[in-house]
Amino acid sequence: MTVASPAQQHRAGRLRRGLAAVVAGTALTLGVLLLAHEAVPGATGSLVDSALPWAAAPVVPLIAVAVLTRRRWAIAATAVPLLIWAAMFAPSLTDRATTGPHDLRVASLNLGSAAPDAALAPLLRATPDVIVLEEITTADRKAVTAALNSAYPHHAAAGTVAVFSRLPLSHTTPVDIRIGWTRALATTVTTPNGPVRVYAAHLASARADMTAKRDRTLEALAAAVHADPSPRLVLAGDLNTATTDRRFAALAPLRDTQQDAGAGFGFTWPDTFPVVRPDHLLQLGMATRRSWVLRAPGSDHRAVLADLDTTAPPDARS
Repeated sequence: MTVASPAQQHRAGRLRRGLAAVVAGTALTLGVLLLAHEAVPGATGSLVDSALPWAAAPVVPLIAVAVLTRRRWAIAATAVPLLIWAAMFAPSLTDRATTGPHDLRVASLNLGSAAPDAALAPLLRATPDVIVLEEITTADRKAVTAALNSAYPHHAAAGTVAVFSRLPLSHTTPVDIRIGWTRALATTVTTPNGPVRVYAAHLASARADMTAKRDRTLEALAAAVHADPSPRLVLAGDLNTATTDRRFAALAPLRDTQQDAGAGFGFTWPDTFPVVRPDHLLQLGMATRRSWVLRAPGSDHRAVLADLDTTAPPDARS
């Protein structure tokens, strides 16, 4: 058995100390970023906000390397971002669905290039009362209308968004979100317990270095929603904005159904391995009993669904 010389042991110790310092510095920097992410400006800040739920991922290898260095202070440093992340996101990992009645099930899907029959099949099995579709072409709309007509005889469309409903629709209007063509509409669903105003929207895409167009469409949509006097309202669609993105606050006081009654983060894109949630169902004036995600074959997005109780206030829990 070869015994390392004192010089070799010294060099190994210096290497471990240096590695431990790098690990500790990286972990503490990650912790500061979690606490102060709103200080990162512009489009970069929006990207950082959206990636926050994944900030725990690099902590695992950092802990492993810290353990190998055998430096307690390095191990302690790696625990800092993990604890901060847990304080921020641990509640989101629980199942927040509640028991109690619901009388309105809403679904939303970015149809994209998917074949409508295949993509809609899982939604139809879930039997929503209202289906909101984004990126639906004129040809697709005709095919979907024909396929859904018996179960969803009421429909409204404007540009590339459409609403199909078991319940009567009225007062449908396009909504200008300042994108240059129509990608949003508002319509009223007549439920047994009274009207619910439904907004269907597909906001501009956001890129890592460019969010100005998305931000402009988000502000226009938020202004339209805030100006709507309806006491009960649903906003459904591909908003190209993560819940953790600072821009998402523009939609308050609408409540995110996934945060209220979902399980986990409810990521929806890309379909094969979702890492972010650009697709949302938001509501005002009701209680969310359950929110969940479904795969839609052929679409690069997953569908989002929510069960709403139109007779209960938004904080009601059974």
